[in-house]
Amino acid sequence: MDLKEYFLIIKEKAKIFFAVIILFIAGTFIYFFFRPISFETSLFLNITRAGKQISDGYKYDNFYRLQADEKFAETIVKWLESPRVVTDINNEVGKNTESLSLKQLAKFFQANKLSSQVVSVKFSAPDKKTAEKIAVAVFNILKKNTDQLNEDQKEDAWFEIKAQDPIIIQTTFDYKIIFLVSLLVGVFLGFWVVLFRHYLE
Repeated sequence: MDLKEYFLIIKEKAKIFFAVIILFIAGTFIYFFFRPISFETSLFLNITRAGKQISDGYKYDNFYRLQADEKFAETIVKWLESPRVVTDINNEVGKNTESLSLKQLAKFFQANKLSSQVVSVKFSAPDKKTAEKIAVAVFNILKKNTDQLNEDQKEDAWFEIKAQDPIIIQTTFDYKIIFLVSLLVGVFLGFWVVLFRHYLE
């Protein structure tokens, strides 16, 4: 079957072809229109030291300190991927996580180490107030875990976490892109629906 025959089949069943496209585009817009509002939140955590280690040796421009900070930043990222820590954060906010799987808990936060002393934490929330509460809970739980590690240290040069004010933005969608993507998918589906109908006949 060559390309011309495909066009003839689509022309013969143009109503079905365009109906599939229109229905898919309409369904896509209905989905995005009635989708619950969410707020994307970005929180930056800075790693500092609670004290300063006294040393007469050459410090290599604090190379070893920055290296230690980088390892601790990686620890923070792993904490935010831990279902235990995520559950503690949600419990502090008053959110029940019993319905979430371990995989969902591990992906609740998107934590990335941006530098040796900066960790970016991103998450979504149903409203701005909840997003603010979660941001505070993230800092409190991470600070609590850090303080527990500090108790085992005899020196004052251990780690401390400081958080900046979170940036909270309501999720928006580019409806032009949504239309184009849904149109392309609709054409693809319409093509195969028409061919399947032609096959049955």
